[in-house]
Amino acid sequence: MKRPRSAQRPFPWRCRQCGQREVALAKTSYDAEVRHDGRLHKFTIPDLELPVCRACGEEVFTEKVDAQVTDALREHLNLLTPAQIREAIKRVGMSQKDLAKCLGIAEATLSRWLCEVQIQSRSMDNLLRVFFGFPEVRAALCGGSQVSQLGLSDAVRTGCTD
Repeated sequence: MKRPRSAQRPFPWRCRQCGQREVALAKTSYDAEVRHDGRLHKFTIPDLELPVCRACGEEVFTEKVDAQVTDALREHLNLLTPAQIREAIKRVGMSQKDLAKCLGIAEATLSRWLCEVQIQSRSMDNLLRVFFGFPEVRAALCGGSQVSQLGLSDAVRTGCTD
């Protein structure tokens, strides 16, 4: 039976650099440099699992390797993961469509965050955390119409006791 092209091929692979059939999966410490949110972030991934040629040392970057780097970047920057965002959406009883509307972003943008196609910016991560953490913020941003004076002065708390 033929495997689909996307299926994981068994190791060893032939190296594109030296031509030897010596590419095998290895764990290595990897110093990553990733541009995100307009800045270059440098961090070390202690146990990156990636195919490496045992003959010439060529590293092969696959979708799985890219996903590990993306996960490490989120951890390095302390950004919410897609799973954490999904759980928070569920916890506050909203749909993705409603969340996008309340935050003033396109549904496609939220979908890209949840499908791990794109990582949210620090500012959007902060907004998500505040939105999910404070019912008052959800009420202010999701009400029937946005309060025109919101943010122009300190919020006035009503009905709250300290």
